Amino acid sequence: MFKLREESYGGSEEEAAFMLSDQIIPSLERLSEIESDNRVMGGFIEGQRSGAFIFSVKDYEELDKTLASLPIMNVYDVDVAPLQTISSALDRDRNIVGEVKKAAGL
Repeated sequence: MFKLREESYGGSEEEAAFMLSDQIIPSLERLSEIESDNRVMGGFIEGQRSGAFIFSVKDYEELDKTLASLPIMNVYDVDVAPLQTISSALDRDRNIVGEVKKAAGL
């Protein structure tokens, strides 16, 4: 989850224009490139200063490099949470049920 830091909102029109031209637009262009490579999906929440994205990366290091390449990292905080695939969660839960049944003698 991306969320604009409160102190980054800027007060003047000049600050807002700078943030848009120097940080937001270049970051959106970079995210668009990554999206065209099918390595990210998501977007910004309409009417808010936050967004949600799912990155397809091999490890945390690749995610860190990708995020570091975005100029908005200077003004946004990011919460990262790894996702487990649905099939992996299903396998995990089926294994748990099997272990519980075995322990119960069923």
